[in-house]
Amino acid sequence: MAQIIRGTTPTIQFKFKQVDAADLITAILTIKQSGTVLIEKEMDVATVIPASTDPPTQSSISWELSQEECLTLAYGRATIMLNWLTADGTRGASNEYSVDIVQNHIPEVIT
Repeated sequence: MAQIIRGTTPTIQFKFKQVDAADLITAILTIKQSGTVLIEKEMDVATVIPASTDPPTQSSISWELSQEECLTLAYGRATIMLNWLTADGTRGASNEYSVDIVQNHIPEVIT
């Protein structure tokens, strides 16, 4: 199972096999804990990498969490999910992925 260390700046990435991330017009990343969405990030702050044929690579979309965002997560289990929409109206969603939020010896923003 994946882990996120509280207070860090992890990157959360989703790779696509059947859709090119470059075709997305909306993408919403959510991180949920104890039944509540604590972090929601829109496409305008994401990094989109289109599919390539030379060399062949899958397309992807990723977000970096800030230290402050990561500190809103409590120790324990969280789930991450992506919902998206393409220009032709196709809506999709990822599986819900579990991640362990783990302790940090310095649980504060470092500047």
